[in-house]
Amino acid sequence: MNHSQNSINLVDAKQRCSERMKKLKNTQFSSQQGAAASQPRPLLHKELVGEKKVMNSEFNEAVEKGDMDNFVNVLEQVCRERNLPLSAVFDQVTWTGDSLLHVAADKGKQHIVELIADHFQELLIRRNARGDTALHVAVRSMNSNIVKFILNKDKKLAKEKNQYGNTPLHEAVYSEHVDVVNQILLADKDVVHSLNKSNQSPLYLAVANGNLPSDLPRCLGNSPLHAAILERKPDLIKHILVERPELVYLRDEDGGTPLHYAAYIGYGQGFHILLENSSKNSYEIVLEANKKGHLPIHLAGKRGHVEVVQNFLQRDWNINPFVLLNQKGQNILHVAAKNGRSDVVRCLMKNWKIDQSTINQKDCDGNTPLHLASKNLFPKVLYFITQDRRTNMNLLNNNGLTARDIVNNNQLAIRKFLANRVLKEAGVPLKVKDMLRSQHKQSPRTELSLKDLLTTFLVVATLMVTVTFAAAFTMPGGVYGPDDPNPKNRGTAIFAHKPLFWVFTIFNIIAMYSSVIACGLMLLAFVFDHKLATQATTIAMGGLVLAFLTVPVAFMAAVRLVVANNFTLALIITVIGVLYSSIILLCLVFGFFPIGYSPPQVAKLVLRILITLINYDDKPRDSVSQKEDKMRKDN
Repeated sequence: MNHSQNSINLVDAKQRCSERMKKLKNTQFSSQQGAAASQPRPLLHKELVGEKKVMNSEFNEAVEKGDMDNFVNVLEQVCRERNLPLSAVFDQVTWTGDSLLHVAADKGKQHIVELIADHFQELLIRRNARGDTALHVAVRSMNSNIVKFILNKDKKLAKEKNQYGNTPLHEAVYSEHVDVVNQILLADKDVVHSLNKSNQSPLYLAVANGNLPSDLPRCLGNSPLHAAILERKPDLIKHILVERPELVYLRDEDGGTPLHYAAYIGYGQGFHILLENSSKNSYEIVLEANKKGHLPIHLAGKRGHVEVVQNFLQRDWNINPFVLLNQKGQNILHVAAKNGRSDVVRCLMKNWKIDQSTINQKDCDGNTPLHLASKNLFPKVLYFITQDRRTNMNLLNNNGLTARDIVNNNQLAIRKFLANRVLKEAGVPLKVKDMLRSQHKQSPRTELSLKDLLTTFLVVATLMVTVTFAAAFTMPGGVYGPDDPNPKNRGTAIFAHKPLFWVFTIFNIIAMYSSVIACGLMLLAFVFDHKLATQATTIAMGGLVLAFLTVPVAFMAAVRLVVANNFTLALIITVIGVLYSSIILLCLVFGFFPIGYSPPQVAKLVLRILITLINYDDKPRDSVSQKEDKMRKDN
């Protein structure tokens, strides 16, 4: 009885307030006296919400109470006191650009929302400073009744986006409110595929949050399976494949299937699940290319995901990697070598499915994997490929160049040096000799690189001169003072008669003069042409190498002299000095001098150590590959 009476009272209140609102809306306020005095302050967010006025605080209080009669009373009072028409009152907004409808929706005051929307329906599409409509705000407040009412007024509001590109359904998924989600889906099911500025659909977000809809809607573009792969949720992937197995073929806007996603992010378990749950058609799935022509296995090789590559190669398919090509005619080994994925290259070279034809296969430009690794100066990749006897070192690309020719056409750098050493050690021929000198005009970048190298070496050589010069006047053990009884000893070194002092002095002098010669040659190199500057720099580097070899010996002899009375300490210093001097000797002599001047086995060992320690996984600036890509874009 009480419930029925309350319902009757509510209906009467709605009708009464609606009539009062209608009457107030039609009331004309011709006089504007006192309006200027009570002019609200201007908004801070004019550029976002327009030329609106700031809402008075009494409206917020009236909405908060939720009493419709009280709300209309406040409206009437403000309109009469300030001579404002009702439309001007509802044109006011809060500091964040919220209209009265936004405020009522945010506070969950359903009856006031209905009252406002019935008389000022244009407020349904008004936005605040964040671009939210009243529906966005109602969804965020998780009031399904208000959401249902607004959608009944205009179902198109379900597609409206705020400044972040979020529809009301995005906000509902963020809030994880099932009833609100269902209300929006009843109004418009297609909005589940609407992408925000982060390229995420509500369906994607639902899967990412682990809230898969019980009844999967028709999927377009990014499906829940794509999302489950990116979020690495194996149980969800299996469930989706059971419910909608056809989603494994669905493509996103770039033509990528879920298998592309798994390969790209290196999700080996997901890759395995996709293949296992679609075993009848796995052969077709792996041959599906995206819009750029990449197969899933190409993306795995490009990103360096060994687990995915191994999973693919372990499959008992009658597919030769030789035929799995992208739009450039490149197989998986081409892609991995081009991007410097040494772990993938090593895995491929050891796999029995990668035969000689695959290793030496040419792409559309005639480049083998060895050529592509040379373009981007990846020494470790070159090492793994050249160590295989099946690799043909003499192949030429469409420009008539071997892999070593391409390396010599790159900028001067340690990467070029290592790559050239690997190829020379493997016996790769040089068909075009001295390509840099054969060009009519040196590239400004090459000249700049040589000057940078000279500057660096000059600084090092100068420091070496300073150190060795200072060491000559700070003798280990000191010198005899002016009060020494023997006049011949005054000012001379105390340890001059000891053999280690001879070692210190001789090696320090050698380091001093080697550094001086290096400084002089590099200063001259600044005024030489490119050919003479290169030769001068090479000789200067020899002087620096000699200085680097002799300074550690001089230092060890000096320290050994001053601790001669402590046998144990002297022995430790000697062992450490010999050990590190030997390492420096190996690195500098056998690592930086031509192979012909060092024992082959030692040179191979040092080269292998350097390649192991220095792992490049990015393309160098101004490499041959990047220059070619830039030329293609310009054309």
